[in-house]
Amino acid sequence: MAAVRTRTIRLVSLDAGGTLTIGVPSREERLRRACEYFGLSPVPDLSTALEGLRVIERFFIATAQEGQMLDRETVREAVRMMLKAMGVSGRLDDPALLWDFVETQYETETLMDGALETLTLLRRQGYRLVITSNAPPTYQARLTALGLTDLVDAVFLSDVVGYAKPDPRFFAFVLERMEATPDETVHVGNSYWHDVIGAKRAGILPVFFDWREVFPDCDCPRITHLRQLPQRLAEWQHL
Repeated sequence: MAAVRTRTIRLVSLDAGGTLTIGVPSREERLRRACEYFGLSPVPDLSTALEGLRVIERFFIATAQEGQMLDRETVREAVRMMLKAMGVSGRLDDPALLWDFVETQYETETLMDGALETLTLLRRQGYRLVITSNAPPTYQARLTALGLTDLVDAVFLSDVVGYAKPDPRFFAFVLERMEATPDETVHVGNSYWHDVIGAKRAGILPVFFDWREVFPDCDCPRITHLRQLPQRLAEWQHL
């Protein structure tokens, strides 16, 4: 666990998809369906699919830590490694297409466990809250329907801002609009590449939301449940 110096925290930025919300059906189920769709066998059960997802996420994290881009060839290599770890095989002309299926073929989104309670508590404790997501303008309506926008001060979507995480200009835009500095801001997200790397590039303290428990030795603060966030912030807070 990375040590965090005491600081004055005023602004808490939170990713949306995979952090405040979760896709339905689950990523494990989407991986199972992807294997079936592409004719791979055996189609993994949910527990095997979860282990496969942990393998690919660790690969992506290691790649990001080495400073490499997560390009299509990297994704292909990662998918091959994941399939091998699950014992799944078959003809797959472009492994990256399987990952595209996993990432996009969800029917709806629902609230992550503890999302509303955590935002409500943080708001009560006096933090300014923003949602920061790589998403189109239409995503705002989905966040509103889930009751999230009523609990935050602002929503920043990449297609509106003009930059996307991990570009530090995305975070710089947010800080400017919220009249905040990097030292008094934390950013919480489930993507090591978009959220952790992006926040670090902007000089913001990242909190890795590792709810799948893929990276216990994370090189930044880490939580495995949203309800842990208020206590962690209190531990770092200098009043």
